[in-house]
Amino acid sequence: MMQRSAERARILVVDDEPFSLEIASDVLGESYEVTAAESGQQAMEMLQRSGPPFDLVVLDRRMPEPGGMEILRHIRETPSLSRTPVIMQTAAADPVQVAEGIEAGADYYLTKPYRISALTRIVRAALRQHRETEDLRERATDLSAALRLLGEGVFRFRTLDDASALAHGVSMLCSAPDLVRVALLELLVNAVEHGNLGIGYDAKALMVQSGRWHEEITRRLADSAYRDRVASLTVRIRAEDITLRIEDQGAGFDPRRHLDMPDVNAAQLTGRGIALARKLAFPVLDYSDEGRCVEITTTPAPRFRD
Repeated sequence: MMQRSAERARILVVDDEPFSLEIASDVLGESYEVTAAESGQQAMEMLQRSGPPFDLVVLDRRMPEPGGMEILRHIRETPSLSRTPVIMQTAAADPVQVAEGIEAGADYYLTKPYRISALTRIVRAALRQHRETEDLRERATDLSAALRLLGEGVFRFRTLDDASALAHGVSMLCSAPDLVRVALLELLVNAVEHGNLGIGYDAKALMVQSGRWHEEITRRLADSAYRDRVASLTVRIRAEDITLRIEDQGAGFDPRRHLDMPDVNAAQLTGRGIALARKLAFPVLDYSDEGRCVEITTTPAPRFRD
């Protein structure tokens, strides 16, 4: 996918509610090149046209056929579209639906009604993450090739950027790389944020809402109380399976209360990382050492099972 600056990114907004479509199009149109589709069928036609690809799709889940989930699956199953980031919006605050949408390939979820500021923030975040993901993809290819030869390795990481690079590289070894990437990143980020840096789930929610999350992460990474803490990811590759072991140096926690999706507003995903990881790719998470260590076994990609 051709990379553009975030200021001129091409965004497809899909919604069968005229008022919602107009508001989202007008707000995003101030900063981006926006195309509006008032039905699922119109969106499918626009996605199938030749020409410059869309950099982002803002997609309503509940529409007459084809609905949002069908369009999402089409995007993920079409090679030329499969890496396009998708923000799914819905009026339903159902944790199961959130998990289903993310499992099908939604990058973000936004629950109606939402504030305009929430829409613009999530669009900026999605575009930024996509650019970073594309930059990491080439590095990840080299990492997965090295791991294949190594068979087993221990990687030490401190930052969220380190965690993202590892998740991208290791996921390419697995049979469902896109799902493993998201699930593994959740667990690696937990090891940094909630483990080594001691940020509680409720505290993170407040930081995200106030826009202070990145600032606090940076501050704690430099704080003498946390800066020497290092998390590790041990990867062991065998013909029949891949074992991943994540360890941090935090105070520990009780993982049992985070294994299932909480029944809270779907727009707030803080505290759902472990449950999402289970839903997407790792149904069995073997925690030990008072929550400071988790081990997962997953299936290798076919080329590693020869």
